[in-house]
Amino acid sequence: MSAFDLLMGVLLIASALAAVTLKNAVHAGLALVANFLSLAVVYFALEAQFLGWIQIIVYAGAVMVLFLFVIMLLFDAKADVGLDRLPWMRPLAAALAAAFFLALAYAFSGVGPVNPLADVKLGGGLPKALGGLLYGNWLYTVLLVAALLFAATVAAVSLVQPQIRKARVKPQVLERDRELEEVGK
Repeated sequence: MSAFDLLMGVLLIASALAAVTLKNAVHAGLALVANFLSLAVVYFALEAQFLGWIQIIVYAGAVMVLFLFVIMLLFDAKADVGLDRLPWMRPLAAALAAAFFLALAYAFSGVGPVNPLADVKLGGGLPKALGGLLYGNWLYTVLLVAALLFAATVAAVSLVQPQIRKARVKPQVLERDRELEEVGK
């Protein structure tokens, strides 16, 4: 094991721990970006250039923009953390989580033992060589992860709908609005 391997291992673990332990959501998101970029460096060191660039462009770029958008969107709802506004959704969420877990278990059960890297011809990490590996046995897994990310985004946006935000207006603001309406009459 080289010094580079140790350094990248420490960076990956430290940035992952920071992403899940930091109190500020934006700082946690930036720690996740550091994790994604560190992983891209590992891909480049393994001569998987395509995966390295995809890691940077897709994950550190597009996915993190989406995550930070959702974080900023939910910042408005920060005061309501812990408030169960939709109690009827708990059984539905539990059932959907169980179904998703079973689907992931099914997707992983179809995958045979992992081939040693020495036996796999990666072709420099180019798309042609990786396409068959990634979308052959792992197709259902990739699709389920995409569905999970989509569902999480839809849930985050639906939690801060304008109709629901009106219920969170402070009484002082409502009183001021009533006074302004009376003055305008």
